[in-house]
Amino acid sequence: MSGAPIRPLVAGILASVAVLALALGMSTTAAASPTAATTAFQIPVTFLSGCGVGFRCYIPPVAALTPSATTDAPGVVTFTAAAPTTAAATPYDCLVVSVTWRNLTTGATGSTEIGKVPLDYSRPFSGEDWCRYLPAMVSTGSGVVVATADVDAAARATGDHHPVGVGVGVLQVP
Repeated sequence: MSGAPIRPLVAGILASVAVLALALGMSTTAAASPTAATTAFQIPVTFLSGCGVGFRCYIPPVAALTPSATTDAPGVVTFTAAAPTTAAATPYDCLVVSVTWRNLTTGATGSTEIGKVPLDYSRPFSGEDWCRYLPAMVSTGSGVVVATADVDAAARATGDHHPVGVGVGVLQVP
């Protein structure tokens, strides 16, 4: 049996847990602006790292990537991500993140991608330049928003990565 039919069920269960966490007041932290709030996804995106890179295929490490959502204007969310934080993560683990969201208050839905910042080869760059993400701004409307994130499409494109888990975030949008 393939894991594909089970993934939506698992994502739904995780979203329910995240909604409960939001209801208990465990998700947002203040950002620079007094009206802005940034919420890290309560469940990170996980994937097997670089299976096609030499001996790593025998025991591929699990990489975790945690997207975040910032609400700095009414009805608007900016999704972004940081480089994978797993110790075994490599610069090649900087995968495009697909985000699908649903406003539970209004029923609005949508999707976006958090893309990578292209490397600027005209100047020297440091290690952190290998994996930086472009923010993706979307109009979700006000209310409780549930978002899921995955790297399925990017992993299929590389062939060296294999998705493990979907990331889930729940936030209150003013």
